[in-house]
Amino acid sequence: MTIKKLITSIIPISLIPKLKSVYYFRYTLNKYFKGINYKRLTPKEIYNREIKNFDLLIYDTIFPSLISGFRYAEFNALLHAFKNVKIIVNPIDYQVLNQKPETHTTDIELLRKTHPISHKKIFAGTVKDIKNAKFFYCIFLNNIYDSLDYLEKNKINFIFTLYPGGGFDTKDEVALKKLKSVLSSKYFRGVIVTQQFTEDFIVKNYNCPKDKILNIFGCIIPQNSINVTRSRHYNNSMTLNVCFCAAKYTEIGADKGYDIFIETAKILASKGHNIHFNVVGGYDSKVISIEGYEKFFTFHGYKKYEELQSIFLEQDIIMSPNRPFILNLGSFDGFPLGAVVEAALNGVTPIVTDELKQNTVFSKDEIIIVKPDTEEIVMKIEELISKPKLLNLFSENAQKKFREIYNDSYQLDKRIDFIKKHVYDTSN
Repeated sequence: MTIKKLITSIIPISLIPKLKSVYYFRYTLNKYFKGINYKRLTPKEIYNREIKNFDLLIYDTIFPSLISGFRYAEFNALLHAFKNVKIIVNPIDYQVLNQKPETHTTDIELLRKTHPISHKKIFAGTVKDIKNAKFFYCIFLNNIYDSLDYLEKNKINFIFTLYPGGGFDTKDEVALKKLKSVLSSKYFRGVIVTQQFTEDFIVKNYNCPKDKILNIFGCIIPQNSINVTRSRHYNNSMTLNVCFCAAKYTEIGADKGYDIFIETAKILASKGHNIHFNVVGGYDSKVISIEGYEKFFTFHGYKKYEELQSIFLEQDIIMSPNRPFILNLGSFDGFPLGAVVEAALNGVTPIVTDELKQNTVFSKDEIIIVKPDTEEIVMKIEELISKPKLLNLFSENAQKKFREIYNDSYQLDKRIDFIKKHVYDTSN
């Protein structure tokens, strides 16, 4: 039997072009080869998988990877909040997180088990499949720019989230041209920003109307650590656990301050402190040599979001000495990093940098802000070693404030309302 005859014996050939979901098609063939008498798809089943006109169409390049926890939480929420919605995923960014492309198939299967509603609404595709929708949403500058031609061709209004990263560079001419094209499109209806720095930048440089901007400090995160109970309370008889957690984008992780972390660790270890350093992300002992200090370090590699909790519950301090304009001339990170958020929710005291003055919500007794300077960080950590009660107070204060700021009721509801307002606005 030819492949064509095999396929058409399972599915009428007239329906094959409508089956956009690669995963569903594979599932059909798998059932056939297992000897299951698979029924032909009814028009209703086709409709449920490929509705003609969607209220909301989402596009992404890594969903549903659990390593990108904030995207996993945000898109699942949107897929549940809207009935007539689908997400197109072109998993080209798995390699950015050092993940094999086939990992996407595994993540899809896990999504089927944990979020069956979302699973029914996910389709493999590219920006060329952006059509037949009333409204569009994605995150990051690169994604919205890559989608722009198809949005304009098919006359689809859109909102996007302008997170730091993802192509947003305040000095790069190519990035700035992309941003100008997006914000000047006749189909642009709104933008969500997470930093005051970002809002000020697009208002000043592109005259973006403030009534089209939703400014919500922070990002959506999985809520698995939002109410966690922490039993660890540091005292002088214990080993102080200090951690670093970030993705690796440069040779020595200078943009994330990994070089500062290692230098700080070596100084503290050489002073005889009872201390241990845990590294999570794309780093190992070869990125920057730790020769002579190996016993002070544990390297965990990349971890899925839900795997971080067990590590963070045993940490006392997280260091995030990241610096802007290192990865590229105008690139910068959000404040604080997502890893810092997850750590603080688990009661870890954050020692972070904020060179762009992005902090607008945390007080000095909730988070420790330092310069990207080894000497200053060493001094701060030694102060906390000598004052365990102060360290534990920071832990409690940070955990309480981060729970308030990163709760779904604060982060998620406003985003969904903003998007719904535009999706169902009959004047659009």
